[in-house]
Amino acid sequence: MNCLSQMVKYLLYLLNVVFVAAGILLIVVGSIMLDSMGTFNSFSDTFNARTIPICIIVVGCIIFVVAFFGCCGTIRENPCCTTIYAVCMFILFALQLALSIWLFVESSSFADRISELVNKAWLENDDANGYPMDALQLSFNCCGRTSYKDYVSDVPASCCGYTDRSKSCSAAIYESRPGCYQKFNDFWTTNADIISWSSLFISLFELGVFIFACCLASAMKKR
Repeated sequence: MNCLSQMVKYLLYLLNVVFVAAGILLIVVGSIMLDSMGTFNSFSDTFNARTIPICIIVVGCIIFVVAFFGCCGTIRENPCCTTIYAVCMFILFALQLALSIWLFVESSSFADRISELVNKAWLENDDANGYPMDALQLSFNCCGRTSYKDYVSDVPASCCGYTDRSKSCSAAIYESRPGCYQKFNDFWTTNADIISWSSLFISLFELGVFIFACCLASAMKKR
């Protein structure tokens, strides 16, 4: 290969190292989001709150595997591996772009779905349904549907972060906590914007890597 091809080779290798790190970062971010959301099994039919973090983890794993494969193919100067890597990168670009578009289109409907989720948790907040509001209040450090005033009588211990429902909750704690609708809505709005723009940027970056990989594979075949 000529000097330009060698430059493309090492540039592509460095880009793949960045992608490996990005894949690990997405897996960590998705795991943190998933852990922060608690368990919403009792009303998951209204809005599967775990869909987005799970998708982030899956995409992170795919990026990590494809980038690692690309590193091996590039450094060994194997045209077959590099071509397969280019095809995988194009598929990954298409999927990532589709995910970005879906997030931008669906972001406006998230608020309505979140409202349904919190309302259903509030209406089904009894022993028979496992007190779903406790899951929200423990996960997001919130209290009540709109505020602690939604509780006419006793404020549950989960408003103070206690898992034991027999404990008493101090007014100094629950009065300082926002309602779960506001907190949950803020959580999704903030994360949806970050994920949407990050996903779009990564997809465009992947398109550039695909072009570099195609050029490098072509140069390898001409040796």
